[in-house]
Amino acid sequence: MNWEDKEVAVTGAAGFIGAHLCRTLVEKGAKVRGIDNFSVGAPENLKEINGLEIIKADITSKDSLKDALKDSEVVFHLAAVANPRTCKDNFDLAFKVNVDGTQNLLSLCEGAEKVLFFSSAAVYGNPEYVPIDEQHPLRGSDPYSITKIMGEQLCNMYHTDYGLPVTIIRNFNVYGEGQSTDYFIPTVVVQALKNGKVEIWNSKPSRDFIHVDDACRAYLSLAESTKSIGEAFNIGTGVETNVGSLAQTIARVLGDIPVIDLGKEVTGSPRLVCTNEKIRQVTGWQPKISLEEGIRRVVDYWRTRL
Repeated sequence: MNWEDKEVAVTGAAGFIGAHLCRTLVEKGAKVRGIDNFSVGAPENLKEINGLEIIKADITSKDSLKDALKDSEVVFHLAAVANPRTCKDNFDLAFKVNVDGTQNLLSLCEGAEKVLFFSSAAVYGNPEYVPIDEQHPLRGSDPYSITKIMGEQLCNMYHTDYGLPVTIIRNFNVYGEGQSTDYFIPTVVVQALKNGKVEIWNSKPSRDFIHVDDACRAYLSLAESTKSIGEAFNIGTGVETNVGSLAQTIARVLGDIPVIDLGKEVTGSPRLVCTNEKIRQVTGWQPKISLEEGIRRVVDYWRTRL
């Protein structure tokens, strides 16, 4: 796919991943519409992306979304209530945005070359085996996971029954510059910069951490591939990193500061790691940024802002 002058829409553009994706697409020469209602994402996340068309629209309003998506050839659908606690506290809102909003978008994408729906590793729930492949049962049972599973089911239905060229993206732990302190890595980095020590609740849980720049390259590779249509793909490094090892990496980047493990009990899956063999085989993509290099970038970002 030649991105030069390609008409591309990105919903949820003002979020962390959305802003990075918009910047990547603009750098490729695409004509990008960044769509957001700015209820969570901040307009300043987009202000330095030269050439980006910013449209305020809400995916729960089919009329406003119709105008925003007009003539789009490729659609990246990131807009969602993505905070699991918010989904639990206000399931009506989560359903309206994540399910009804997704249905609105899919119904308006007739004629698009590709629609990419952003799901989550959360759909797998507490995994039966690790590393997790795309054939793993979708066992997520919390409100956020349920809405993402339903979004995937809508995508599958629109592909099977209406021929819509949809690809499903299951993100693992994407991190990087610009991510808010609602998330683990920036929280630990900011606290370490302020206090001169890395403090974690428990060193044992493990995750698959992927830098946002590697993730954006993966998204574009899937958009460019006809073989990705009608399929779901894990987006992760395939490398398992426990919290203790991550803490040691942060401490090393900051000059071997102390690491304190409080040994508290934590909730959630003890291991959430993918195999990315499917996307490697289909597109040839592979991650390039090591965890230590990614952490250095995050540290440099926050050093200029504290």
